[in-house]
Amino acid sequence: MRTALVLRTSIVTAALAGAMLLPAAGAAFAAPAAAPQAAAASDDSRYEGEVHAIGQGLVAVLRNKSEGPEAWIRAVSPDWKPGDDYMGKVLTVLNDEHRSGSVNGLKLELVEGGEIHVQTLVVTKDGKSTSYPLPKGQGSECVSKPVEQNIGAGALAQLMMTPNGPVAQLEFAEEGPDGHTSLTRANPSLPDGAGIIARILNASSAEPVFEWKTQGGGTPYGHATFPKLPKGCTFNYTFQKPTEKPQVDPKPSATPSSTPAAPKPQTAGQTSVVPKGGVAAGAEITTGDSDDSTTVLAGTGLAAILAGLGAFTLFRRRAQR
Repeated sequence: MRTALVLRTSIVTAALAGAMLLPAAGAAFAAPAAAPQAAAASDDSRYEGEVHAIGQGLVAVLRNKSEGPEAWIRAVSPDWKPGDDYMGKVLTVLNDEHRSGSVNGLKLELVEGGEIHVQTLVVTKDGKSTSYPLPKGQGSECVSKPVEQNIGAGALAQLMMTPNGPVAQLEFAEEGPDGHTSLTRANPSLPDGAGIIARILNASSAEPVFEWKTQGGGTPYGHATFPKLPKGCTFNYTFQKPTEKPQVDPKPSATPSSTPAAPKPQTAGQTSVVPKGGVAAGAEITTGDSDDSTTVLAGTGLAAILAGLGAFTLFRRRAQR
């Protein structure tokens, strides 16, 4: 009786071992979790400029880039000196739409100079005025001549380079005068539901690329480079390393042969023994991937179960004799 109990316990243990091997194998081959992406670094370049102390605990941050002439009036500490942080509270901003103001008893005004694209901030206190020239701006002469690109489906792209980056002006003939859309560094791609693909790859890099696809099927992607910025002009931003790669269309597959390939002899991975003689006609050879670790582990568990059942049957026969 005790021997039967021990044998039954061995059979149950073998069955449990076989059942546990398969999920363990699946867990072993699970894909590792993706590493979290680092947060993007903040960029204050939009608010940087030439800094001048104008009194009353204030500084004027002067800019003249693609946004036009600007004078950002910020509050700083009383002992502020050049080189210190100047990103304090903004009290007012002078620009083309708001060219004058008053802060802490100071009268402020943007004045256009005699030369083109030259602006000056004039600060007046107690009847005394001080002038602070803004950086010289870059006007229309710093925009490259547009290069026309036919992108198919009745659409054209006018490619230009400006101090603020590449511009792709899309024109759709079917939509008439209202069929215009611009792609820029701030908006480099059409939305997913636009019906066509048009985008600027690596818009903030030194070599941006315009990519498009307006037809389905096997129509390949189109690519075009942007013209260069006119000589003597500079960009209003710092170049970034390219991270996007142009789409590469897959090569056409080889023409399938009309003649079926001859069956290959089974050599590697064969684990069954082929019977000889009259039994050989009904023999079946089971083959599989010799590297499938999950199948091997599951087979090991099944073998353990069968071995336990065989031992139990043998014991019962001996007990009946």
